[in-house]
Amino acid sequence: MRIFPRELFRAGSLLAVPSSIAVPCSILVCALVVWGGLVQQARGQLPAESGQTWKSHDISPWVQQAGAGSQKHIVDWVLQETGYAAWHGATPASLSADEETLRSFHVPEMQARVEEIVARFVSDASSPHRFTVRVLGVGSPSWRNDARKMLRSIPAATPGVQAWIMSREEAAYLTALLRQRSDCAELPTGPVQAGNGLPAVLSGGRRRSYVQDVALTPAWPGWQSLPGVCDEGITLDLQPLLTRDGAAVEAVLRCRIDQVERMASVPVTLATAERQRVQIEVPQVSAVRIGERFRWPVSQVLVVGLGLVPWPVPGNNTASTAALFTDAKRTDVVVLVEPRLRGAQ
Repeated sequence: MRIFPRELFRAGSLLAVPSSIAVPCSILVCALVVWGGLVQQARGQLPAESGQTWKSHDISPWVQQAGAGSQKHIVDWVLQETGYAAWHGATPASLSADEETLRSFHVPEMQARVEEIVARFVSDASSPHRFTVRVLGVGSPSWRNDARKMLRSIPAATPGVQAWIMSREEAAYLTALLRQRSDCAELPTGPVQAGNGLPAVLSGGRRRSYVQDVALTPAWPGWQSLPGVCDEGITLDLQPLLTRDGAAVEAVLRCRIDQVERMASVPVTLATAERQRVQIEVPQVSAVRIGERFRWPVSQVLVVGLGLVPWPVPGNNTASTAALFTDAKRTDVVVLVEPRLRGAQ
């Protein structure tokens, strides 16, 4: 029987013992076989007391059209559709994706929901549908009276936010009606095209500089201003997705608005021989956060009124007036989402 010296095994491994001891080959072989079997068993089994199964979905056709890294949008939609808690609760579960495959480990009922969501992304991925998204700011909400006969209300969850649907012809008329107003302006991005399942981002804004603090210096006049910057603006992203039967659209809308309403001046006395007094500024900022989800027929245009909210966007078209964009003004922000389906005129 052959004997192996202990120097053949690295210190710190499961089988390492003092090098002065020799171990029979048969014992080592048996130990390795048993340990290998345990490792293989641990790797091949996951807790599935609730009947969980592994399932893989080919998402490469959609990702190739949408662009590298776009698989995250499918994962995000699955999580928001099924609920984050369903993947982080007492039942062991997993959801991951690369540019080729989405993999999930869950109970059969959840696997069916995941499959239905993935199908909405990958169906007809070679020729995706498009959606035109436009954001307008109107100085007065009086336009709602002018368009009242065309507006058909649908539910909205956020206080102050209203949503309607109308035909494509009515939406074209409404857009022309708003753009004729002297108090109407559009985001600098203009209308943006969103692909099916892909977010469209529209934004506009500016940077506001102010004196944040002062610091003493040895040179005259003995102090210097420390500048600060506030970014103010509006950013809206909308992710539309057709239902599996193609009859309706679901869209997640998120809007972030930050505006400096005013700069509060604060006199500061410096610790200098002259006891100089200088002014620093403290920004008074208003912030709006909106998150909504809408569902409407694919043949209709979605119109969302965000209410009278800040519009910290410089004038950008001939219809707007400078007075509209002075500090702390409020504007009725209107979002229009028009499905432009494949083959539609």
